[in-house]
Amino acid sequence: MQLNIITPEKILFSAAIQMVVIPGTEGDFGVMPGHMPFISTIRPGVITVTEENGAERQLAILAGIAEVVPKSCTILAELALEAEGITADHVKSRFEIAQNKLEQSEDEKAQIEAEKHMAFAEALKFLLGEPLFE
Repeated sequence: MQLNIITPEKILFSAAIQMVVIPGTEGDFGVMPGHMPFISTIRPGVITVTEENGAERQLAILAGIAEVVPKSCTILAELALEAEGITADHVKSRFEIAQNKLEQSEDEKAQIEAEKHMAFAEALKFLLGEPLFE
């Protein structure tokens, strides 16, 4: 099946795959060829892609929407990053951004947005695979 991950800046990923696991707002879900059509919102977390050759690739996503049809899955991401491009400095910067948003949140909507950014920073930290703070 074809997987396309699209951000406002570019097509981040486009290839034939065996399976993708996506962090939906109602829980993680896996998509394989022939899946029943549906649309889901995506929460901050990690997307795991199993490529046709069996190799796994992971990406962090802030938020988005997934559209699934039997032969393809399209993810429209607010922000997504591939694991290979994540550095400790980038993760620390994301934690600082999230912390600032938390401190400055004045209402429930701002609090929810700040928590979303904190969860994205946690996904980046997970993909980095090493401790950030001693």
